[in-house]
Amino acid sequence: MGILPSCKDPALNALKTIGYNVVQLPRVDLHPTQLLVSSNKRLKRLGELTSVFVPATDGPGVPAISADRNGPNIAITKTASLDAGVGLNILGGLISALGGSTMGLNLSYAKAAKLQMEYGGTLENGAELALIDQFLSSSRVNPFAKAAAQMLDADQVYVVTSTLKATTLSVSATDEKKNAIGIDVPVLSNAIGGNLKVSSANTGSTTIKFEGKIPLVFGFQAVRLIFDQGTYRAMKLVDGGGVVAEAVANHPYLADSDLLLSV
Repeated sequence: MGILPSCKDPALNALKTIGYNVVQLPRVDLHPTQLLVSSNKRLKRLGELTSVFVPATDGPGVPAISADRNGPNIAITKTASLDAGVGLNILGGLISALGGSTMGLNLSYAKAAKLQMEYGGTLENGAELALIDQFLSSSRVNPFAKAAAQMLDADQVYVVTSTLKATTLSVSATDEKKNAIGIDVPVLSNAIGGNLKVSSANTGSTTIKFEGKIPLVFGFQAVRLIFDQGTYRAMKLVDGGGVVAEAVANHPYLADSDLLLSV
C-alpha cells in the first residue's frame, strides 16, 4: 500500500502551519462541500451534500465554491529535506495523476539522497463555514440514506471546506554529500510523457520544474459533523497536519476511490 509520511514529515509540517492536511497522491476530483466518512483512520468519499441531505424548500442551498484564487507558494520541506524515497513517492503520485509514466523516475534520481520540493502556481478554493452551517441546520437527512445516518450519529462524517491545488512542482536533489545533482531533462521528459512538461527552473539550474495543464489538489481543510439522533448539532474543526492518501486499486477491502487518513 506504500508508506505514509509520519506526523514529523516536513511535508505535513509545512502545510500544518497554514492549517491544511496533505493529499499524499495529488488528485483532480477533490473539492469543497464533498462529504468524507472515516473508519479506523480510513477516509472514503461519501458523496456530495445533496447525496445525504435534503435541503429545506425555503432554506439555503448548497454553499457555492469560490472561484480559483491565488494560494501561497509552499516549500514543503522548509529548512529540512525529504528522504529521496518519500519525495519520489510524492512526485510519482503527481506524475501518475497527470497520465505520465514513473518508469524512468527512479533511474533519473538514482544518486539522490535528499529531495527538496516546492509547489508553485497554487490555487485555493473554499466554501464558507457559515453557509455550510446554515445548510446543515435547515436540511434533513435523506430517509433513504440509512447507512449515512448511522455514520452521522457516530460522528464519522466530514465536510471538505477548502482545497489547495497546484500546476507545478519544483524539485532539487542532492547526493549523500549534499552536492546538487543534475538531471538530464530531455531523457526524463521522454520517459515521463503524458501531459506533464519537464524543464529546468532557470538556465544552469539543477532544480527541475514539473508542470501540468490540470491543477491537482495536494492539500485540504475539513470539519467533522456532530449529530445526535439524526439532528445536526455542531461542527468541529480538523487540525492541519493529517494525511490523505489514495488507496491502491487492488486492495482487498478498499476501492480505488477510497482515501486513507493518518493523523
